[in-house]
Amino acid sequence: MKDKRILIFLDFVAVITGMLLGYAIRFSWAIFPYKGIPPVAPYLQISIFSAIVWVIILSVNRIYQYQTFLNLCFELSKIIQASFYSTIIITGVTFFYRGFSYSRIAISTGIVIAFLLVTIIHLIFVRILSQRETVFLLSGNEKDLESLVKRLKLHGTKQINIRFYEPEKLVSFIKNLKPSQINQICVIACLDDLGKIQIIEQVCSSSGIRYFIYPKASQIFLGGGRVEEIDGIPVITTQILPLDLWHNRAMKRFFDIFLSIIFLTMLLPFLIIVAITIKITSKGPIFFVQERIGYKNRKFRILKFRTMIQGAENILPYTLDNDPRITKIGKLLRKFHLDELPQFFNVLKSDMSIVGPRPISIEDRAFFTIPGFHQRMRILPGMTGWAQIHGLKGGQVEPEERFRYDIYYAENWSIWLDFAIIVCTIFLFSEKNTQGI
Repeated sequence: MKDKRILIFLDFVAVITGMLLGYAIRFSWAIFPYKGIPPVAPYLQISIFSAIVWVIILSVNRIYQYQTFLNLCFELSKIIQASFYSTIIITGVTFFYRGFSYSRIAISTGIVIAFLLVTIIHLIFVRILSQRETVFLLSGNEKDLESLVKRLKLHGTKQINIRFYEPEKLVSFIKNLKPSQINQICVIACLDDLGKIQIIEQVCSSSGIRYFIYPKASQIFLGGGRVEEIDGIPVITTQILPLDLWHNRAMKRFFDIFLSIIFLTMLLPFLIIVAITIKITSKGPIFFVQERIGYKNRKFRILKFRTMIQGAENILPYTLDNDPRITKIGKLLRKFHLDELPQFFNVLKSDMSIVGPRPISIEDRAFFTIPGFHQRMRILPGMTGWAQIHGLKGGQVEPEERFRYDIYYAENWSIWLDFAIIVCTIFLFSEKNTQGI
């Protein structure tokens, strides 16, 4: 609760500061001096109004809600969404209000600065919270919990202490905890015995300890099931994905085309230089073309800059560490994932989206038998995705692990999440971070 109040206060101050900085940049620090500087009082009023609106919308987006597991990218998607709606309200009020004529440049600049300040505050806040020690008390078969433990260690929580207990010993341990230790504890149970689960649940609830039930049948949800109730009885039924709705698909497609044209226009000189360099430094075509499986199991030809010698796939069907077949320019392109840039043309052709699960190679037969495979194929493959920004790439992880993240994205899609994934992707590539966020 204290953390929540601090964050609300910081957001409030950040928005006011950003809006006033917009005023200062426009009128006091402008390159071209502005004659007749308007009074600051009306801008202070709109700054306070903006801060109230921003905090309310952030609150409606549940960004101040307590969460055991924090995710930077998901937080960013909520901030982007809240900032968008706040911008509409603020610009609408300043445009239609007749009591004072606000400078559109000052307001626009202030909104941009406020968004950046709020984003920075939340990213710092998440980082600070992730440094707090959290003790996870796990009860159940270690093999069943293996995947969960792996993800906990790669999660935002850095100071993590994982301990396994038998159900009876776990209950005894919880009962002997000191009040000061409770906030550091999180219990996760993965058990067959419903009676033992209920005992753990009761003990945790009475002690005020956070607890989660980790189902052994979690693979059921890979098929896209959602939980509903019939007179209080939970049942699993078919999941309707956000992108099953035509207006969501249309919105995503519009932004795919819009952003692809912008990126290709900006990057065109660079792409030409790369193409010429590839052609000069090694024999063979500029592009590497490979058949992949995409939307609804349709085959398409994916484009990449060629990073290996000509005919490399005939020598060995997979890539090695420090592969000698990779060209000099190829090493540089692969290091920063620049070989993927031609896929913007795949996006324009409707073969791919900018954000989505990575397309599957025809040779990756292991994917076809995973529960939820058809669920995953109900959305366009992407250049980057939810799994990739979490460090789940290529053959580095089990296919099932990647699928969990791909299906989570499919079930929780929003245009704001897409924008956040794009921002996180750019950040990760600029930081050369391959472990994800």
